[in-house]
Amino acid sequence: MKGEAKAIVLPKASKLKLQNAPYNAGNPGDVLIRTIASTITPGLDRLLLTNKPVSHRVLEYPLIPGSESIGQVIEAGPEARDVKPGDFVYVFKGDRWTGMECYYGCHAELIPTSSENVLPLGRPPIHRDLLTGLLAYVISAIGKVPLDPSMRVLVLGLGSVGLMISEYLHHKGCRHVDAVETFGIRGQLSRAEHIALDIGDFTASFNDRYDLVIETTGRILMIEKAIRLMKAQARVLLMGNYEVMAYDYRLIQHKEPVIVSSCITTISHIRSASALLDSEALDTEKFFTNVFPVSQYELAYRIALDSKEAIKTVISWV
Repeated sequence: MKGEAKAIVLPKASKLKLQNAPYNAGNPGDVLIRTIASTITPGLDRLLLTNKPVSHRVLEYPLIPGSESIGQVIEAGPEARDVKPGDFVYVFKGDRWTGMECYYGCHAELIPTSSENVLPLGRPPIHRDLLTGLLAYVISAIGKVPLDPSMRVLVLGLGSVGLMISEYLHHKGCRHVDAVETFGIRGQLSRAEHIALDIGDFTASFNDRYDLVIETTGRILMIEKAIRLMKAQARVLLMGNYEVMAYDYRLIQHKEPVIVSSCITTISHIRSASALLDSEALDTEKFFTNVFPVSQYELAYRIALDSKEAIKTVISWV
């Protein structure tokens, strides 16, 4: 399985291009998937676009963005795990590109990857399957902190991650969830009880209230601003992408918060997310705010990164 496929490529910082990208999926367990749709991940893709670090890995251009796709297997190696040609799958990584870096690498008409990077759906895909990775990320993160329905939770940011957090917490029986979100329309879509446009809008009556603060914005200084709202030894769950982790510990030490970082999502989380989506227990329709054909990929990125209404922006490849 060797060839070229049209892909959305970052040849350099702040430049997107739809071009042919070479691939070589020659291992026995590899598969080649024809993409039906993929979604833009605003927080991660913004860092890739601006050449800012997203992990300990050093990435060089050109690179292929994208981390969530649905499609159909068209070729499979003799040792491909659990999939065969014709199967519909969710794809969370395309790692068989040549001459191209990829953090996940799923924005392409064909995705070359290992069969370990796909989840068989067992049916034709539907749009909510594109939320599998997002929900898996949330399930993984919430699993790292003690959760009790009586606890009070503050979510900082209601982008796609924060919105899914509020939805998942509601599913888990947590009803005392508040949020901070600059764009009011996102607050209306959430399950949050009290919503502030700015963290300073929470009055003194909210001081010492929260057992858990979940940070999704990527702005580490939000923790310092939220410290007055936390109970002593409250937990702080970090779910943003942080370029610099620098803050003055003296300003938060009197509350002794427990800082928990979450960035690892395993295949077990992905399976759990897929099963929960199939149960239709979550309100998933509100996440999909825009769909664009691949020919309008530049507009899709502008909307996904800059529009206050955008939650999940989908790129259609068919």
